[in-house]
Parts: sequence; structure tokens; C-alpha cells
Amino acid sequence: MYIYSMAKIISVSNKIYEELTKMKGNESYSILIDRLISEKSNKIKILSFFGTKCVDKKKIKELKGGWKDWSKKYV
Repeated sequence: MYIYSMAKIISVSNKIYEELTKMKGNESYSILIDRLISEKSNKIKILSFFGTKCVDKKKIKELKGGWKDWSKKYV
């Protein structure tokens, strides 16, 4: 259930307005826009995972150093 207390006026190009109108179907523009900005792609979810403390920065530095040594040897 969506509850919006105060309406605001925004301007969008004709192209964007047409696209939003096609996408919204029977829902309001507010509900559509809220849904669009709330949805996150898998890429965003994955990148946000790597921003958490579950990734050990020290270990990444070690791996980078090892990779550089390996690539010098075999390239």
C-alpha cells in the first residue's frame, strides 16, 4: 500500500512521459516511479555485497601482488 502525503510537480520530456504512460498501466505515476527506483538489478546487489565487510581487503592486496608476479612470469 502506497501512501503519499504531498504532491509535487516535476517536468519530464515528452519521450519519458510516453514511456512512463506505457509502463504504468492502471497504476499511478507515483506507484510506477516508486517501483522503478526501488528495483535493483543483480549487478547492483552483487556490487553492494562487495562493499560489505565480508571481503578482506588485506587478502585482495595479497592476491593482486601474486597476480602481478604470475602475469610477469607467463606473459
